[in-house]
Amino acid sequence: MLNQNCPEWQNGYPETMQKLKLYWNYLRRSRENPLFFICYDSTALTATPTGFSDTFLTALSKFDGAICVVWETGEFGLQTFSPTQPNLIADIVGWIREKMMENL
Repeated sequence: MLNQNCPEWQNGYPETMQKLKLYWNYLRRSRENPLFFICYDSTALTATPTGFSDTFLTALSKFDGAICVVWETGEFGLQTFSPTQPNLIADIVGWIREKMMENL
């Protein structure tokens, strides 16, 4: 988020899911343009993907806003994309456009 010029969390890095949720909600309220939270499993295309923990995904599913997860398995009430789908980037861009149209 910092790489996208989001302001720093006032108390350092949010080290719990509750603090991350507060930070995410703060960012969503303080921005004119919609924000997108995309979680990508960086190990997805390796021989031994680790994925995301059920605890993380369950907590993330309680966040509001445009959030998606790029990984191979599971449904947690989140928009998901497979890292191996042929048009991954185009599909994510399409989802972003769809979400932006919902906010008009």
